Amino acid sequence: MNKKVISLFLAAAMLLTASGCSESGSKEINDPVAYIENPPEDAGTRLNVTYSEWHNEYLFNMAKGGYDEELHVVMSEKFKREILEYLVQEHVFLYLAEKEGITAAIFTEEDTAYIEQNVKLAWDEWCKSYEAEAKLELGDGYTEEELYEKEFELFTAFMAESGLTPDIFYTWETNEVIQKKFFEKTSESITDEDVRTFVQETIDDAKNAYENDLATFEQTYTAFYVPEGTRLVQQIYLKISADDANEIKAYRNDGDDAKADELLEAALEPVRPIMEEVLEKLLNGEDWLAVQKEYNKDVNGNDVDYVVYPKSSYILPEITEAAMAIAEKGGVSDIIVSDSGLFILYYKDDRVFSDEEMQSLLEQGRDYLEQDVSYKKVSDFMEQYPYAYDYELMGLSAE
Repeated sequence: MNKKVISLFLAAAMLLTASGCSESGSKEINDPVAYIENPPEDAGTRLNVTYSEWHNEYLFNMAKGGYDEELHVVMSEKFKREILEYLVQEHVFLYLAEKEGITAAIFTEEDTAYIEQNVKLAWDEWCKSYEAEAKLELGDGYTEEELYEKEFELFTAFMAESGLTPDIFYTWETNEVIQKKFFEKTSESITDEDVRTFVQETIDDAKNAYENDLATFEQTYTAFYVPEGTRLVQQIYLKISADDANEIKAYRNDGDDAKADELLEAALEPVRPIMEEVLEKLLNGEDWLAVQKEYNKDVNGNDVDYVVYPKSSYILPEITEAAMAIAEKGGVSDIIVSDSGLFILYYKDDRVFSDEEMQSLLEQGRDYLEQDVSYKKVSDFMEQYPYAYDYELMGLSAE
């Protein structure tokens, strides 16, 4: 950052401190909203979350999301509770990390550079969001340096409304690095075999879900297991009108399939000849992508692969059956009728679980186990030293 911006930042920070002097001495600002009644002897008040710490981050997150406290009551309460929970856990993490000898004092040059880079990226992103306003205030004839200074000034003013300065980003990034090092320290006993066992157990759970609980498999486990026979397909989709589709759906829901079928046949009349033309072109050997680009009404779905499992709880049965019935790669299905229109599928390839995906699972599995061990330490600590909360001060009801 250049010297002018540094000076601007320091000036803004001093203004913020000066303007907040009368308030910062008040009992409310310094009172804890979360505290341990009988903390460890060496903890003092370090585990407390003060009102100002909590309230400033609450205001910042509300402002960042564009929420008004009076107009968005539900979001207000959600942010209040989430930020409280996060800050309590962060205080415990930092305390336990220090007990392990993990503080900013042990940071390497690489750690410091990582923090500096992330803070600069965050500042630049925020400054960019004020570009139009800054240009309007500067008028004509400014330099890039002057533009950045004005953007930073506006960014600093926004932070000040929440009782914060841009320097808080250093604190946030520093705490993230400390937490990561705590994860690593507390999980040193986790072996590669532990990770492989955990991942394999998850894969086994995924296989079991596919066989016995398709909905759970498709919602939770598709990243862990690819059933044999799974295919990658593409589609050409010709839609009927939304009004027709909604009317057909209403009759289906009422149990009047005869009327729904009648309406569907009428709605398909304009698109059926077009789809027959599409199928003829494909069977005559015309290029799939060229035909798809010309006819597909789902324009965002051109050259997009869809995964179709041999069985599914949410894909239309006729789609699954048609995809599985295509004789060989490069082949196409017959015309498929649905209540929303007509489809033709193209069998592009088999979907198999790759070595790269397995390696990614192992890495994610290690991250999960590391965090699980660390969060268990936090949970055990909080069970031994339970927190009390001043819900009245935060304007929350006790849960």
